[in-house]
Amino acid sequence: MNHLTVKVMPKLLAELAVNKCLRIRSDDAVTIFFNPHLTRLAEDIAIRCFKNGADVLLNLWSDRYYLGFLTHLSEESLRQPSIWCRELTRNSTAQFWLGGVYDPAIFRKVPPEKLAANEAGESEAHYPLATERKVRSLGIGLGSVTKPRAKAYRLNFTAWERMIKAASTVDPEALAKRGTEVATRLQSSARVKVVSPNGTELEFSVKGRKPRVDDGIVDEEDIANDALEASIPAGSVQVAIAEDSANGKAVLAVPTPWAGRTIRRLVWTFRDGRVTSFEGDRHALELRRQWESASGDRDRISALTIGLNPMAKLGYTVNHLVQGAVGIAIGGNEDLGGTNKRGFFYSGTVADAALALDGTLLIDRGKLAI
Repeated sequence: MNHLTVKVMPKLLAELAVNKCLRIRSDDAVTIFFNPHLTRLAEDIAIRCFKNGADVLLNLWSDRYYLGFLTHLSEESLRQPSIWCRELTRNSTAQFWLGGVYDPAIFRKVPPEKLAANEAGESEAHYPLATERKVRSLGIGLGSVTKPRAKAYRLNFTAWERMIKAASTVDPEALAKRGTEVATRLQSSARVKVVSPNGTELEFSVKGRKPRVDDGIVDEEDIANDALEASIPAGSVQVAIAEDSANGKAVLAVPTPWAGRTIRRLVWTFRDGRVTSFEGDRHALELRRQWESASGDRDRISALTIGLNPMAKLGYTVNHLVQGAVGIAIGGNEDLGGTNKRGFFYSGTVADAALALDGTLLIDRGKLAI
């Protein structure tokens, strides 16, 4: 593992993001999406891009602006792809997403139905053109670490920041090597079974589906395979699940931040890949309101995620990256080569999971067995 010095993390993070993760060139047109508290990081990334000869646009979203957008536009309007978002994607070759709002408590003022409408509109504005034009994309998790966000989700800010910085500096080559091992096992398997002491017992198929490794780098092979998105911190393998294959129950009881709230228990029951029951705590039921209003194949199982990052920890904002973590998602999976239409996507994590591929353990009680 290659740990960067915390005191100079922002500048080194910009260097890593520009030159190693997205490999920005002089012919790139770069859009950087950021909030005011991330201005310095956005500038650092832009300057690194300029040094490589690239053209750069900074696109600012403030909390007040975003809340006004969600409050005053109708559901019908939010479902329509934004002209500006579409044109930014049309004219970009690479995009950096530096984090979310400064204080996610603003989302508590927005009805879940509007969140569903916005997700549909945003997905349609960005995804088709990004895929068609091979736009590389990098999300930076450090941008989400704010004191108001920690308060909203009842997280220890100092511990969270320390963890994200450590997880962001894990060697991409080590992640790629471990990810390739896991992906090879998945691709040569058909049946997957996930069980946990919390009541999870779920079986499904990944036969014929090609896994994708997020090692934090979008290289030429990734671009050729439409694996255009990466993240810092990184470290996961994701694969589309055969959409009609899942049967059983997934109990997702690892605390997961969502729209200014924390979902601590969410239970999905599946029959032939379709969600037949969507239950959980009070915040899970608010998510269900968004789900019920969503478009696309919202009620189909979507994807399996296996975490690889040894420095990431459960209960913060990177559950899907934690080494040995098992994530189950419903909703759109076209970006993974599946057939579920976009419009809704949510992934939760099974605690202390055992995962078997054709009867052979890959994960045992939350620990990778390879």
